[in-house]
Order: sequence, then C-alpha cells, then structure tokens
Amino acid sequence: MKIVLSRSDRDSILDSLTPEQKEFIQHHVKRGKKTAFANVLASDKGIVIPEHAGMEEVEMLLDEWILEEYIDNGFVNPKTPCECGRPLRYQYIVKHKATNETRRFGIEHFKEHTGFSSEIVNEIRMGFNVIDYEMDELLYKIQNKWELRQEVPFLPDYLEIPKSIQEYIDLDLPLLDKHVDELKRIIRDYMEQSREQRILEPVARESESHIIFNIEDYIFEDTFRTDPESFSKDKTLEYLESGVSSARIICELLIKHGYAANERYITGKPKIYGHVCMFLESLKARDVLKRGKLLGKDDRYYHISE
Repeated sequence: MKIVLSRSDRDSILDSLTPEQKEFIQHHVKRGKKTAFANVLASDKGIVIPEHAGMEEVEMLLDEWILEEYIDNGFVNPKTPCECGRPLRYQYIVKHKATNETRRFGIEHFKEHTGFSSEIVNEIRMGFNVIDYEMDELLYKIQNKWELRQEVPFLPDYLEIPKSIQEYIDLDLPLLDKHVDELKRIIRDYMEQSREQRILEPVARESESHIIFNIEDYIFEDTFRTDPESFSKDKTLEYLESGVSSARIICELLIKHGYAANERYITGKPKIYGHVCMFLESLKARDVLKRGKLLGKDDRYYHISE
C-alpha cells in the first residue's frame, strides 16, 4: 500500500494518538532511516543486513559513516544549517566511526565530505522515502480503524512473534503490510519449525563431535581457510561474547573480516548460515549457549549461558 498524506493530515493523526504511540512511530521513522542509510553502505560492500537486525549489530558491519539524524523541516529553516552556514530543509547529521566526529550537512556537502557517489546518495534518499511511505501507511490505517483480525483471524497460542511486530500489537497500532505478510509466513512455518528443531539437535551434536572443545577457554579447530563451507568458530564465540546474538549478523561479520568465504544464495543469505547454526546448536546442547527467538528460516538468536 503506497499512501501519501499531507503534512497537516500527518500532524492531525499523530496528535490523536497516545504519547506512547506517537513516540513509537517517531522512533520507528528515525530508526528506519538509520537502517536504510546503513543498508545502502553495507550493500555497496556486498554485505546483506537482515531486516530485523538491531542497530548496534548493524553498525558493527559499517566501517566509516553512521547516520545520527536526518531532519526534514518541510521548509528551509535557518535553525538547521549546513556547516557552510546555508539554511537547509534537509539536514544530514552523520558520525565518523573512527574519529567519533559528528558533522551536519546539506546534500551537496554531504556527498563532498563523505565521498559518497551520487548513486549511493540517491539510494539513501529512496530508502528514506520508503520509511516516509510506511509512516503514511500506518497513519492511514489508524485513521481508517484497521484491525489485525481482519488480516490474521487466528494466532497460535505459543507462536513466537518477532519483537518488531509485537511492539505494534502491544501498543494497539496497525501492522504494516510487510509485517502482515511476515506474520502469515511465520504462522505457516510454525509447525514445520518445531519438526525441524527436533531433527536438528541430534544432527548438530553428531556433526560437531570432531570439534576440539575446551570448556575453559572455548578453543576450536578451524578449517575455514581451506574449506569454503567452514568458518572461524573462535571468532563466532568472540562475536557472541561482544553482544551479537543474531546468527545472520555473525555470518556477515565472519565474511567481512575474512573468517569465512563470501558465498551466497541468490537471496543474499550466506551459504555458511546453516553451518553456523549447526555449530551454535551444538554449543546450546552443551549448555554453553542459550537459544533465543527463532525467525523461521530467516534467523536464529543465541546468548552466552551465565
């Protein structure tokens, strides 16, 4: 659904919401634009970021610039100038990871100082437009009294709903069309997921029986440099210990830093993903890890056991 609301309509609908709902929508827009910015830069380097990834994990994949804020005043505003002093309607506030320096630019100086090509900047702006369309879709559904049961009549009792969707439900907000599609897919995969898990655990324990395992410091035998389907198990644990919980993000970090081959399916998913999950399941079976949420065939989350 592509809805475009006027600024006055947006403001009117936002003013009708509870403070919690309004804050959530504004946060969604801000986070969405930060993610769109990160996705373009990651894609330019061949990295694929899963949609549900947290910003802290995403920013670990970026080398230089991170978007702090993007401001659209609706008019040229002297209160949001470029660093050259020119008043702006659109202001990009970016931070450099290496220097921790924050800069404020208009579009031309943004390209000049970041070194981004016109193509990359255009992709970023298109990504921002998608987030604005999503906000308008959400506000339009609020205005028209959208209800979840009209789209999804039945939710299984023990279905694990992703946080990105559950937050909308908890705040009594409509779901975006993309969330409805994802929720329907999760429901379809629900029974299959349970069956696959019963099969996966014994297979994982058997397939990882050759690993050199030291309970004191978790030292593993790595063959990733000669086997394109393998990866560094030591580095996998390092990422877990640093707070990364997504198996997909772990795969991207392994590839980025040269600890796994950059082989991918046509969907963009790394081919090492299944092997990484098997390894993590073997650690879960030894109580080294605890399993978090499962997002069907898209991702799995794990945490170091305390």
